[in-house]
Amino acid sequence: MQGAALSAMYQETLLAHHRAPHNRRAIADATGTGTRKNPLCGDEIRIDVLVEDAVIADVAFGGRGCSIATASASMLTDVVRGCTVHQALAMAADVELMLQGTTVDLPVALDSLRGVAPFAARHRCANMPWAALRDALDRATAL
Repeated sequence: MQGAALSAMYQETLLAHHRAPHNRRAIADATGTGTRKNPLCGDEIRIDVLVEDAVIADVAFGGRGCSIATASASMLTDVVRGCTVHQALAMAADVELMLQGTTVDLPVALDSLRGVAPFAARHRCANMPWAALRDALDRATAL
């Protein structure tokens, strides 16, 4: 029963982020933008970052995606603002590892993404914003 309750909690958190996503907007003066598409379903997520002195001063997302992709992008924007580029890239790598079944430490705000891990078909949805973040940070730091 504990597993079912935990799964329900994760699902509700994901749905809450999907219904009312945080930081869904564009950053006009972004130092980096990354876009990822899922050709199988048509989802497209854009991540904008404003990096100042190797710290993510602002982050936002746009595009359209399923509930998991949208929720993951919303949660991403909550947790990486204020992180160094290195910290954010490490977190993106940890999210990918977690989805593959590896036990990793993630910020509590990302715990609901653990509910996606048992569903391999949805890993791409959850990871798409994080891949776009890596692209955005690569562009922001290439200047």
